[in-house]
Amino acid sequence: MPSVTVNNVKINYIEQGAGDEAVIFVHGFAGGLGDWHEALNRLPKEYHAYTIDQRGHGQSGKPGSYKLTEFVEDIYAFSQELGLGQFTYAGHSLGGKIGYQFALDHPDVLKAMVLATPAPAHDFIPPDQQAGFLDMVTSAWGSPQGLRGFFGTTSKPPSEEVLNVLINDAMDADPAAIAECAIWWISTNLEPQLGNIRVPTIIVAGAKDDLPIDWERRYANEINGCRFEVLEDDGHFLPQESPQKFVDLLTSFIKSVSKG
Repeated sequence: MPSVTVNNVKINYIEQGAGDEAVIFVHGFAGGLGDWHEALNRLPKEYHAYTIDQRGHGQSGKPGSYKLTEFVEDIYAFSQELGLGQFTYAGHSLGGKIGYQFALDHPDVLKAMVLATPAPAHDFIPPDQQAGFLDMVTSAWGSPQGLRGFFGTTSKPPSEEVLNVLINDAMDADPAAIAECAIWWISTNLEPQLGNIRVPTIIVAGAKDDLPIDWERRYANEINGCRFEVLEDDGHFLPQESPQKFVDLLTSFIKSVSKG
């Protein structure tokens, strides 16, 4: 499997397809490039797709430092190293929050942004409750059984096949990455800056997601010209549970941006 070194960190990736329509797929919290396997299987070959293990995840390097800005700069450097020019950013969950920051910091390299059940843009857990949340998250990483409980207690639990992918990816993650990402996932407030995003964006929400759909609708209203779609039968893991629906939305949105 190929890799590149950016910012002194090895980034593991899969490349698929050809042509000028580049898409980078960015996984969510404790995920990995395997999260996008079913979506990539359905992606038309004229899309030049890249899916990565982010720092601290999968087979990528584990440098011990996992700030939001470092994830952003890794993706930017990855795109520059591979000479992608403009590309579409596709992010799931935590990859969505990274996407918000990426669009603020590097809008010139983005053609479009497709965010599936993005992590909350605002700080949604009060400071006095954050330690308890962190304890809950880190304790789940002690065993596959703990992770099964963590991922399986959503309002629409993922299928057994998807659940096994999530567990396997999570077991490969650096515990330090889990802890640090969990903190900025719940405490970093990007919402006041969403109005500064000028990249064509679509947010795809799952009606059965545990995260309030009204939050995602609010973010879409704050991003200039953002399109908002709801998949009524899907939950938080909609790219994995309904990969064809997600791919159809992604490709139709990219085509609409190209025509515009």
